[in-house]
Amino acid sequence: MKDSLRWSYALNQWNLRLDAFVRHEDQQRALKTVSACGFDHIELASGTGRWDNISRPEVILLNHGSHQGFLDFLRTAKVQGVSSMFWDPQAPAEEEEGYAFRSTANPADSDAIVEWAKPFVDFVAGVGAEQLVVRPVGSAWMSPPLGEDGIKLVGEVWNRIGELTSAAGIGLALHYDCLGAVHTADELRGLLSATDPATVGFALDTAELTVGGIDPVAFYRENAERVTHVHLKDTRYADTGEEYRMPGAEATMLKGGAGRRIERWFFELGTEGGLVDVPAFVAALRENDYPGWVVVESDHGGNPAELAMLNSWYLQRVLGVTK
Repeated sequence: MKDSLRWSYALNQWNLRLDAFVRHEDQQRALKTVSACGFDHIELASGTGRWDNISRPEVILLNHGSHQGFLDFLRTAKVQGVSSMFWDPQAPAEEEEGYAFRSTANPADSDAIVEWAKPFVDFVAGVGAEQLVVRPVGSAWMSPPLGEDGIKLVGEVWNRIGELTSAAGIGLALHYDCLGAVHTADELRGLLSATDPATVGFALDTAELTVGGIDPVAFYRENAERVTHVHLKDTRYADTGEEYRMPGAEATMLKGGAGRRIERWFFELGTEGGLVDVPAFVAALRENDYPGWVVVESDHGGNPAELAMLNSWYLQRVLGVTK
């Protein structure tokens, strides 16, 4: 995309399950689709195991030999580089102590989580990406409310990792998740206050904030100086009944429709009935000379190639971004 904003595309919507996005041929098809839609950078997402071979730093390097080898693989499809990588330390992974459950809210886990971050920091820096994007805390239904002191403990973990990313020459961005234990606008402000603005930024996801009941345009204008990364997608629904606290909310709310027969929560830009004011949000980014990446994604919202084309159409035909 030829624009004053820098646009990237998330590959997470292609990676529906562990064994569905393994073959290099399939990965090249996704990369070529993204490239044909006008995006020349991608965002990766962490995963686990040898079958998730585009989601683990060590597995990527085994498959492609080096950071440059992986970049060469991307450039075969005319994708020039990686903007960012998403990592959730709360998600159990085979590589980290055999699917150990860790939480940034538990001080006993802090050292292990900081150690787990190092391969991701090194990989993001090695491929020339700019941001390690992280899920700062686990799901709300899995633990009691954090409170002010609990949020400060979470912030301390990310301050330590922020020192690592800063030393490596990359950024660290905390991503708001609509299921997360840091849920309300005040809790989110508390987490930002508990972290060092020099080394820890905020990844604003327009749809996740909207589902969580937070206006993304207003929150961006209030916190523009902390926003170092953006995920841009739409939603037709908000959590109107503390559905994020449902037991097993990942399945019961996000996949199960929260008992409301919601077919999916995340949609392409410009979807009918979309709640995100995308033009206003993008205008706010431009007004503030936002320097970071804007990563378009649909987050398992449907057919990935179709959604990439619809998102590209919206950028070109509605927002006037030149392909």
